[in-house]
Amino acid sequence: MDGSAQAADLHEEIRRLRVRVSGLSTAALEGGAREAVREALARLADLTAEGRPVPDLGDRVLADQLVVLLSDCLPEYGAAETTTARGLDIARELRRALP
Repeated sequence: MDGSAQAADLHEEIRRLRVRVSGLSTAALEGGAREAVREALARLADLTAEGRPVPDLGDRVLADQLVVLLSDCLPEYGAAETTTARGLDIARELRRALP
């Protein structure tokens, strides 16, 4: 897959995850979704933010934090093709792990 196709796929995953994470119920969050999202955030921080910790700002902003860190994996934000590919993998894995 070339870089532009990966970027387009990552844009689609960002859109899907924004909706999915924003719509998670309290029960889903307490049932493991919160931990899955936080783990994805940590992996993305390792990839794009030199491992700086992602602050826990509460459940209301989980989707926003995810969108920001996934956007950092896009070529238009200066990401290398390998970073885009890895960000896409993380996004897909998270989407599949969420209820």
